[in-house]
Amino acid sequence: AGATPAAPADPNAPPPSVARVMSRLTVPNRYDPATGNIVALEVVDLPEALRESLPLGDAVERSKREGKPLLVFTTADRCAVCQQYKKDALSDPRLAAFLRQGRVVATHVEVDREGEEAQRVLGSRAIPMTYWLVDGQVVGTLRGNRPADEMLAVIRDRLAAQ
Repeated sequence: AGATPAAPADPNAPPPSVARVMSRLTVPNRYDPATGNIVALEVVDLPEALRESLPLGDAVERSKREGKPLLVFTTADRCAVCQQYKKDALSDPRLAAFLRQGRVVATHVEVDREGEEAQRVLGSRAIPMTYWLVDGQVVGTLRGNRPADEMLAVIRDRLAAQ
């Protein structure tokens, strides 16, 4: 008797590396095999500290006028990892308290609605991302869904270096 052949892999199943990311998400999501993306099934509200932020172009101008660095947080409603980023790091009370101090100008960009502006100002539509701008120029980035403590440590280090 020969060995039983292995069942063919499900072509609609996420690759193992994507499945690992999906296993860490608490926001409802699904895998889209056509694009390879983890799609959000619900949109997480922006935290209060970013809900009424200025549009990107206006935030750049305010940052220049006030001589403060600009933090830009980019997400997309369709992106499950982005929704997790909004739920966790961007909604962290420590980040909100830091933003209320007014040491930086902060804004949020939804790249599916403001993609051309993101491309023009940031040089990218990457999501989720955190951009650090000085005088309207990108001088640093944090790629991906980062924990709030890591994000705050990087922000404080950048402020101290200025």
